[in-house]
Amino acid sequence: MKHWIRSAFLTASLAFWISGAAAQDDPEGPLVAELSVERVEVDEESKEETLIAAEAASPGDLLQYTGRYTNTSEEPLAGLVINGPIPANTIFEEGGLSVSQEADLEVLIEGEAWQGLPASKTVTMQDGSKKRVPATPADYRQIRWRLTDVLAPEATLVTVYRVRVEQ
Repeated sequence: MKHWIRSAFLTASLAFWISGAAAQDDPEGPLVAELSVERVEVDEESKEETLIAAEAASPGDLLQYTGRYTNTSEEPLAGLVINGPIPANTIFEEGGLSVSQEADLEVLIEGEAWQGLPASKTVTMQDGSKKRVPATPADYRQIRWRLTDVLAPEATLVTVYRVRVEQ
């Protein structure tokens, strides 16, 4: 299982980098993106968290993704949308979610359009009718932040979110 998770880290890292770079027309452009994935270890007595570089993960592990997006240009960047993939066999965790600048959070659910929270999904009932029901974090396949302001020159946007590896 750990080998598969390593592949997911690499895929997620690449997707994160491409999403940030794709915010500009030039992939060598003014937005430099970095992603780190760390395993969250919690001391049972003190409840203090320690972050450990995650080269592999096991079922039940809590992983934290931290993205850093730096505007290396002399101009402010407007309209940035930063995607955060949720790898297969992981579930989005609501705790630990943060962004360093004002932004709207949206989620993507399979078969649905991007939407804000609280999210919903369409399910097919036994009689064949369709019904909208609340979605849960287990339904999210990606998250994204839509910046509501510009990213100033030389400024760095930091995004953080967590997923848990399924049992």
